[in-house]
Amino acid sequence: MPAAGIPFHATPLPSLRDPESRFAFVSAAARLPIAFVDAFVRTAIFRPDVLCTSGGFIAIPIALAARLLRVPIYLWEGNAIPGRTNRMLAGWSRRVGVSFDQARRWLPARRAVLTGTPIRSSILRWTRADGRRAFDIPASAALVTITGGSQGSEKINDAILSALARILPKTHVLHVTGEASFARAEAKRTALPAELRPRYVVRARLGDDMGAALAAADLVVGRAGASSIAEPLALGVPLVLIPLGVAMDAHQDANARSAVEAGAATRLPESELDDGRVVAVVTGLLQDAPRLERMSAAARAAGQPDAARAIATDLVQIGGCA
Repeated sequence: MPAAGIPFHATPLPSLRDPESRFAFVSAAARLPIAFVDAFVRTAIFRPDVLCTSGGFIAIPIALAARLLRVPIYLWEGNAIPGRTNRMLAGWSRRVGVSFDQARRWLPARRAVLTGTPIRSSILRWTRADGRRAFDIPASAALVTITGGSQGSEKINDAILSALARILPKTHVLHVTGEASFARAEAKRTALPAELRPRYVVRARLGDDMGAALAAADLVVGRAGASSIAEPLALGVPLVLIPLGVAMDAHQDANARSAVEAGAATRLPESELDDGRVVAVVTGLLQDAPRLERMSAAARAAGQPDAARAIATDLVQIGGCA
């Protein structure tokens, strides 16, 4: 935020990283009064026209301060099943933007609107041809992009590395591993037969060039968080979704099912994740061109590339900023 020239103040309330831990909850709850006073003072000084929040436990003192100071609240919910905190905050909010239509059944019907997930403009500027040039992928080759999220996923990486020798004869693979697994993936690449090595591209992480990795792909394999689904859909790329097994309220599984119902994805439960299933699912889709094309069309139809603009328009209207 400071690098973008945006004033930033961190709340003294820590993020509830382990929502199932009673100790973590009690420890965080004990700091709620301090966080509320801090939020109230900061809000009173800054005097915003509107509060935009994605909710969660950390947002409670800030939303309460805004409510007491009569600042209208806009809540954005990125999951198909809203968490308990967001269901509560929805009652305080003037409007609730949602990424998945299914979320509206949990929220005030007259306030919830389908907006989609905001996507960085740097993601959307990439084309398939530009993305392939960025990673030196032949224009006519099949390409599968695999990512486990910003930190990577050891379970996904294990399955992919075990399956590589059987996948690479059929497709190029662009694998975003996360820092922890990068060295292991590089060693695996070095050990591949010479003819397969150029078909396996490894990166520890990607920044603004993540859009290139997605736009270049015929298929994306990854987690089922809001952004992990929204970005490929906005680019019209079909998905194999592996929901995080420990996600609170199984919201990633619900997100994945929503994308499957839209026809843009197939779901691979984490409990079934192994090298054999990865090979079967990935090669099965790549060899079924009509199905892959139908999924691509469904992805383009389900994508919401203008979500950020829709949310910004609501914020301006709610805050009377126009």
